[in-house]
Amino acid sequence: MGHALSWHGLRSEDWASIEPEDRKYVKSMCRKHGELGRPLAVDYLHRAKESRINANTRLRALSEALEMGKTGLTATVHDGELKSWCKRHADEIEKACEQWTKRAGVDEAIRYARDRVESCGLVFPIANPDTATREEWGHAMARVFDPRWWRLQARRIQARKIEAVAREIRLVHKDAGIYSSDVTVKRRKGQKRRNYDALTAMEAVNEDGEAVNLAELVKSSVSNPVNRRAELMVRIKGFEQCADAAGHVGVFITLTAPSKYHRMTYIKSMNRALPNKKYKGYDPRETQAYFCRLWSQIRAQLWREEIRPYGFRVAEPHHDGTPHWHMLLFVAQEQAERLRAIIEDYGIREDGKEWGAARQRVKIVNIDPEKGSAAGYIAKYVAKNIDGHGLDEDLYGQPADSSAARIDAWASAWGIRQFQQIGGASVTVWRELRRLKLDDIASDEETSVEVIKAFLAADSSDWAAYTMIQGGMTVRREDQLIRSNYEDDGKGRYYQPVKRLVGVVARGFGDLATRVTRWVIQRAGTVDKQAERLEAMEREDAYPRGSSLEDLEREGQPMTWDEMQALADRVLNCGADSAPPWTRGNNCTPVQGLHEPAPPGGGTITGNAGAMGSFQA
Repeated sequence: MGHALSWHGLRSEDWASIEPEDRKYVKSMCRKHGELGRPLAVDYLHRAKESRINANTRLRALSEALEMGKTGLTATVHDGELKSWCKRHADEIEKACEQWTKRAGVDEAIRYARDRVESCGLVFPIANPDTATREEWGHAMARVFDPRWWRLQARRIQARKIEAVAREIRLVHKDAGIYSSDVTVKRRKGQKRRNYDALTAMEAVNEDGEAVNLAELVKSSVSNPVNRRAELMVRIKGFEQCADAAGHVGVFITLTAPSKYHRMTYIKSMNRALPNKKYKGYDPRETQAYFCRLWSQIRAQLWREEIRPYGFRVAEPHHDGTPHWHMLLFVAQEQAERLRAIIEDYGIREDGKEWGAARQRVKIVNIDPEKGSAAGYIAKYVAKNIDGHGLDEDLYGQPADSSAARIDAWASAWGIRQFQQIGGASVTVWRELRRLKLDDIASDEETSVEVIKAFLAADSSDWAAYTMIQGGMTVRREDQLIRSNYEDDGKGRYYQPVKRLVGVVARGFGDLATRVTRWVIQRAGTVDKQAERLEAMEREDAYPRGSSLEDLEREGQPMTWDEMQALADRVLNCGADSAPPWTRGNNCTPVQGLHEPAPPGGGTITGNAGAMGSFQA
């Protein structure tokens, strides 16, 4: 009995205060939700003091909010159980669709699949069923038959359900789990550890036999926090240099959402977080959507008045996980006041009459070069949201390094983009140019001087020079001197046409290939084992019994270095599958044996188990 009491988080006297007929109900509701069981029980006890009926109703609602559709699975299950759940549903739907197709046709099979997916709490992969083409339906069914698609969707929903309930029962705020709940932070750490272990177990090999461990790729990519922060600061500093040369001024803007978006209120004088009585149930993604709409309206008005700001936007959480925006913008000096007026006007249009709106919702600071640089002003916000480098504490007195980890968990759970460039030249082209060597460009007599200058600027991390060569701080993407170059790359895993970044194309010059070598992903150590087998064959002057040339072929599909690196980054940082990484995600090259699916209404869809299956009309 003592163990049970410690599990559900209630002392003996607290448990005795619950009505006897409710105790079994409370136990059953809390027990199935793992790490959230204890805080759910505590929340129930708090509510039961005011109203037993309301406490029971709320506990049921919270429990249902944690369920994955109508399947009985809860969001707090371990990843192994979730993977089994995904595979079972994908396989069952594939087999059932075959039977539905034989009995009633493809349309009924699709209808069954949609109902089954939605009953599991997932969104069927067709944005608009009424206008979808026959090919789009085929692509959607390919996803539904694939356990990997289920895992991706289920993990995303799982993380958001956990965090939504954690915010509702006040586990996310300054005095509890700042920025994100302890449950989500723990799960995020475990996720990254599993994914890193998976990457360590895999390697990539090219046609020359060179092998690279996937985990090592992360260290040289922008997913490495050190590299990510350094590149951001280079770009920010470059914009500031452009502004100084053009005589433009910088403004630092902070946008805060209306009170109804905030779960908790921080009382600075009391150094406490209290429930916000005006809260209307919005989650961080909905708050982020509010800011995106707001900025879209502001940007449209600026465009109408021919005001072209450029700079960076940072999205970060308040202590309760509600996002707010910081923006460092540069603009012509004569347009600065109008820019400020437009942002202040639109910033308080929603609930602008509530107390404190005029003072708190929009804050604008003019950057004074005599007091410090604009890049230095925003540097602490960049560091705080990446790795806490150079900071001791955050705004709430928490250690900066631990706060950065919690912010990472927050951004991952809610799918919020933390940094965004406003205006300026393409960073993709910048990265592609940095992959080249001077000999790759200078050896071609037709290479223009401007292209060489752009390469030298990128190679020397001079964002200001690169930006000006590309056309300036407010140049449109289609007007830039150098643009990204993509080419068709066959069909993806779900049979959709895909394009591959192969290099850059310069106006008046032509294209420059930056991705030539193709790589194949396989399990670590495969190259060494193959070498040993080849040596054994050479010694015996014959193939070992039972072997064939096919046994020596590398598994997987060819990839470029950057595609392989992007896969490693995605697996480690975006919650991808912790099983052996697949070749190119949804953009993989076609796997031999898979065919373009026939659309609903007739034809035959064939494929491998778990991807498309046999779907015959």
